[in-house]
Order: sequence, then structure tokens, then C-alpha cells
Amino acid sequence: MSTSSEGHPPLPAYALKYAPLLWLNEKEKYWPGNPLEHAALCIPQDPNGNKVDVPEALVGEFHASLLETPNVDKKDVFLCLEHNDPKVNAEIESLTSIKGKPDALTRRSSAPVWIILVDKSEIVEPGVVDIFYFYFYPYNLGNIVVFNTFGNHVGDWEHSMVRFKDGEPIAVHLSAHADGHSWAWKTMEKMENRPVGYVASGSHAMYGKNGMHAYSPVSFIGPIDYTSKGVLWDPTLNYCAAKYDVTTETFSPLTAALPTPTGTAPPAEPGAVPSSDPNAPASTGPISTPLEPAFNKEITPEQVIAVLSFHGRWGNSFWEVQNAEPGKGWTRWPMWVASGFGLGKKLACLKWAGGPSGPRWKSLERKGVTWNTTDLLPRLV
Repeated sequence: MSTSSEGHPPLPAYALKYAPLLWLNEKEKYWPGNPLEHAALCIPQDPNGNKVDVPEALVGEFHASLLETPNVDKKDVFLCLEHNDPKVNAEIESLTSIKGKPDALTRRSSAPVWIILVDKSEIVEPGVVDIFYFYFYPYNLGNIVVFNTFGNHVGDWEHSMVRFKDGEPIAVHLSAHADGHSWAWKTMEKMENRPVGYVASGSHAMYGKNGMHAYSPVSFIGPIDYTSKGVLWDPTLNYCAAKYDVTTETFSPLTAALPTPTGTAPPAEPGAVPSSDPNAPASTGPISTPLEPAFNKEITPEQVIAVLSFHGRWGNSFWEVQNAEPGKGWTRWPMWVASGFGLGKKLACLKWAGGPSGPRWKSLERKGVTWNTTDLLPRLV
């Protein structure tokens, strides 16, 4: 791999050429965001809600120093919102991140995508490289089960991954809840030879086809994800990049890939699929020239490494729920039901989950395309 003028090697061009395109749900309320901006709104706490001792100057600032502080960069530290309680109101701008909604015409989001290259030559076979695409959302809205939403949490990291062999794509993984699904490259729906994923509203779990997705073994009353062709998001239009070394478990910066066209003409209106067919009917909507891939130069290499390397959790611990008195717990079930059956605390703990771990804990070293298996699904789900 060659070295750029900045002293860091460039991201391979194939990482952008075959990057996934994502359809976000038309009813989405919680859009992609910037984890650095999110961290600036948070204070570090231990699992019991005690503030972690850090220099006051580091709290509330848009930089990487807070994440790199030894007292903060630990597995049991939670980045908790300082001034807002999502149990009271989760529809605040810092959580809905409306500014991160991709533009309906250009497909660009102001939220950066975090691309990670992992060389698997010694893990799988020579020539194999995994390219991970990580997406951050400030809030995860759980799905409704018996009139309650369960699985709400502050901070949400999702990812897709394309496995390459000698620079050619051979398989795709889309994360969903505890794991996700993987397919051979030929199985994926594509747009201009780029794989297409569908992002569920609220949970941001990703699927290979549009529609309703029941992901729980509990029939009839189990949670369901919903996807639709709402707004198309092109991750290559705002990205930063790094390489992960499996042996040392460390990240190093990558610079912009050499210019290469990656997209189709943007849809003329939300929900319209871009067409590469020269014989397709002319659109009656506005015409826009496709944007070129854009490396985010506002985020420094130091910030990229700090975000990706962070060992802690990216949201509230909800320690107050875990330690709630019997009969108290933030659900919509009648109090006599929760108290009478001793369910109050259990339901509340299911409703409010602790903040998620970040990219470094998402099995970047995996041998299979999916975390726990080398099998690929024969059809899209």
C-alpha cells in the first residue's frame, strides 16, 4: 500500500466503488449523527452513575482528548447525556439529529461514515480484505411489544461489511441487533453494482430486502423491524477511514482514496430509484449531478483514531433504572400489573438498555463474514 503526502496510506479505491447504499425508513425519527458531537454533550460515568474524574476543560468540547483520557477510555465507562433525560423526552435535536438526514437529491448526510480496513490474509486466506462501514446514531428507539417500546438506548453503532478477495467483492454483511446477516455478493440487490441495504426505523438494524422483519423467536407478540424506501444514503459522500491491525489491536489513519466514480444519478424525489438505463423515461423531477466521494477533512486523524479506539460505552447506563425501587420503572403498563407480578424493574431494564460499545468491539477480527459463523444466507432477508 503506497503512502500519501500526509504520511498515511490511502484507502483502496475499491472500498468506495463497492460501498453499500442504504435506504432509510420514510418514518425514521432518529437520524445519523457525529459521535464527536455526541461525546461533547456527555459526561463520563461509571455503571453506578458516579462521575468519572476528568479535567473540567475536557467536558463539553468537540475534540478527542476526553475519549483518550485514561480514566475514561475503559470498558465500564458510559458517556451519559449531561443535561437531558431521554426517559423524559427523547425527541430533542441532539438525539433526533435531524441535520443528519440525507439530502433527498444528493444522498449526502452531514454525519460522517467511519470506514475501517482489516487485512485478513493471515486469518482467512491471502488476498482477503474486509472493509467495514460504521454508522453512528445518537439514539436507538426500541420496537413496540405489548404497548411498550423495549430496547431504547442512547447511542447506536451499526455497520455493514464487504469482504474482498484480490480487490473484488465476494460477500456482504449487514448488522442487525446482536449480530446480523451475510450473503454472497451475487445474492445482494445492487444499484450500479453497489449493494443495497434497508435500515429499519428506530432500531437502525439493516436488512437485505424491504419490508417487515420479525427478528424474535417469540411469535405473534415479538418485536418487528420495518424498512422502506424513504431516503437514500450514500456513505461515500462523507467518510473518514482507518486501518485496524488484528495482531496489535490498534488503529492507524488512512487518507482519501484515489478519485473514482461510485454512484448513480440521485433519485428525482424521495423514494425514487436512480436508473442507469439510458432508455429509461426522462424524470419530471429536478435533475442533479451525482456528487463525488468526499473524504472528511474536518475530522483529524487523531479524532478518527480516538473514536474508533474508544473502549467505553456510547450512551447512558440508566443506572437509575437498574437500581429502581420495586414497583417503579418507566413503562406504560399499569402500576398494579407491574407491582403485582414483580415485573416493574424487569420491564424497565428491558425498556432502557445501556449505551452500546463502539467499533473496536464489533468483531473486526472475525474469520467469517458474520460474527459467529462462516455460513452465508442463500436468499435475502
